[in-house]
Amino acid sequence: MSEHGLTGRRGGVEGLRRQAATGAQRVAAPAGTRPAAHSIRPRTTTWGLWTTALAAVLLGCQSDAPNVEGPISAYRDRMLVQHQDEPQPPPTGDLPKLHRDPVARPASGQANLPQRTALLTQPATASQPSPEEVLAEMPDPRDADTAFGRRLEALRHEQAAQQDQRVVRNYERVAAQAAEYLKKVALPQQQMLSLSECIQRALSNNYSIRVEAYNPAISQTQIVEAEAAFDVEFFLNTSWANLDQAVEPHTLPGTSDTRALQAGFRELLPSGMQASIALAQQRLWSGTAQASAQGQPLKIWNPTWPTNLVGTLRQPLLRGFGLDVNRAQIDLGRVNYQISQETFVQRVRDTLLDVESAYWRLAQSRRTASILAESVAQNFITFQNMKERLGHDATEVEVANSESNFQTAYVNYLEAVKLVRDAEDRLKDLINDPDFKLSDNIEIIPTEVPDVAAMVLDHFGEVRTALDRRAEIRAAQQRINGARIGTAAAKNAILPQLDLTFTYEVQGTGNTAEHGFNDMTSNRFISYTLAASFSYSFGERKARAAYRRARLQESQAVVGLNQLADAVVEEVNGAIRTLMVRYEQLPPSLSSVVSAERNLRALQARTQRIDPTYLQTELSAVGQLAQARSTLLQVVTDYNVGIIQLEKAKGTLLDYNNIVVTDGPRGH
Repeated sequence: MSEHGLTGRRGGVEGLRRQAATGAQRVAAPAGTRPAAHSIRPRTTTWGLWTTALAAVLLGCQSDAPNVEGPISAYRDRMLVQHQDEPQPPPTGDLPKLHRDPVARPASGQANLPQRTALLTQPATASQPSPEEVLAEMPDPRDADTAFGRRLEALRHEQAAQQDQRVVRNYERVAAQAAEYLKKVALPQQQMLSLSECIQRALSNNYSIRVEAYNPAISQTQIVEAEAAFDVEFFLNTSWANLDQAVEPHTLPGTSDTRALQAGFRELLPSGMQASIALAQQRLWSGTAQASAQGQPLKIWNPTWPTNLVGTLRQPLLRGFGLDVNRAQIDLGRVNYQISQETFVQRVRDTLLDVESAYWRLAQSRRTASILAESVAQNFITFQNMKERLGHDATEVEVANSESNFQTAYVNYLEAVKLVRDAEDRLKDLINDPDFKLSDNIEIIPTEVPDVAAMVLDHFGEVRTALDRRAEIRAAQQRINGARIGTAAAKNAILPQLDLTFTYEVQGTGNTAEHGFNDMTSNRFISYTLAASFSYSFGERKARAAYRRARLQESQAVVGLNQLADAVVEEVNGAIRTLMVRYEQLPPSLSSVVSAERNLRALQARTQRIDPTYLQTELSAVGQLAQARSTLLQVVTDYNVGIIQLEKAKGTLLDYNNIVVTDGPRGH
């Protein structure tokens, strides 16, 4: 099994469907289900009582598995009941009545769920500004000249009736100076990147994804390793013993030469039975022949070639009996494989969230630089105006105060430029593309336009989707399955050791190897052996301690699943609230920007005499305008990040970006 690969990009680009190793995703069995028990039918009435007793003992090995799906199903039912019993608030004149007629239909994979009235969550704001109005207040540095030009044209149109055009002249100087400051953001080498291209590059090159992609393949090798315990094993044994022993004279010979060769096959069966078959042949030679009672030497073969074929079946009846016990390591390997798959999906999802968040933070830092560049330029022009009017109606106090504000704003702007470079490095570090090395001084220009469109969400549906789709919940369910397997194996280890062994042997001998083999194949000498062995450790403290530990770990896994489900619901609720609040903050944030800009222009238009009060008011108005635009930019950025955070909380971020997980080529 090779490591996992993935492909896809945002917005309707083709993708591959996720495929598991068997061609379909493994579904965890419902809680409480167990494989069919193997029954042993007695062949004679003699074994009836033994079979009954054995069945009673084996039934005691079944573990009482807690219900895994119960807590999540109960939570869904509880939410539905609470929604049905929720009192409907009366409509007011201030807020529009929430329309509850839409019906939420279950997804294709949840056809067994009933239809219900959708619990819609939508912004309380009735009217929203257009995206052009919002984005015009926070242009990207590459579009700053165009944005400044439009503002200047709008200002000229607004001030056309005024005789004094100093407000227009002032902003002309501000726009020109801001364009000079923005040159610090630009680099000689530039690269424009869309969000989908960043995602595609990250999927292909991100180190975290590539490292995690090996784990499913590693886990599958562990499955094969566990299955290899049932492989047929060939064995070959040989020995040579040349003995010269001290014996009483005229009795047994004191010297002998024995050479043995044994070969065969053995295998562990899923029931726990150990089966083996072996063919052995020896060459026995003794030094001195015995004399008969009449003093004549006995006519014996020297050397002799004994040959035998031995088949052995050893079946545990209590400890170590059953498919579940003997295949426990295979089942655990498959559980770990499923967990590694879900962990890989989780890693891809988290990386996508980091990449998209870094992309929007880079866009935010660049637009922040544009906002601060205009603010610094405004402070600089104010400082220049104070110097020009020094001795007329401005004093050294106003000049020094304006210079201090200008230098402080310039320091903040340099910090904003530094944050742009940091954001670029952060995005480079996430996509790990060889075309965008951290050592290369490349300016990354985001081309994606922030989204400010409204969203209407089905709150209940989002939570239900999260409980069904989050990889962490599926991994936690698999951990519970693994804990159940361990509990069953630990409980079986408490039983006494009772093994039944059956041996079948065919013997033969001769004065040559061929004669001995032919004699064995005549089937004249056949032996049967039936044996039973029993052992019991008083107290079984070690096995019982292991069983108790397994039970505790199983209960711990169940509690962990419940905790995780609550955390997922909390995350979804928080993401929905963030989206709704950020959307409702857009109109007042834009209104604050417009008001702050009007306030600044009005102050500049009404200037008759410079005094400390006026100067402080104008400088405060400049800072207020920059702060209002920065707040609007923060709201828009948080709204776009909140969209992907909601998709991440629901576990649908890969679907949102049209990305699926598939198996990569072997050895890739």
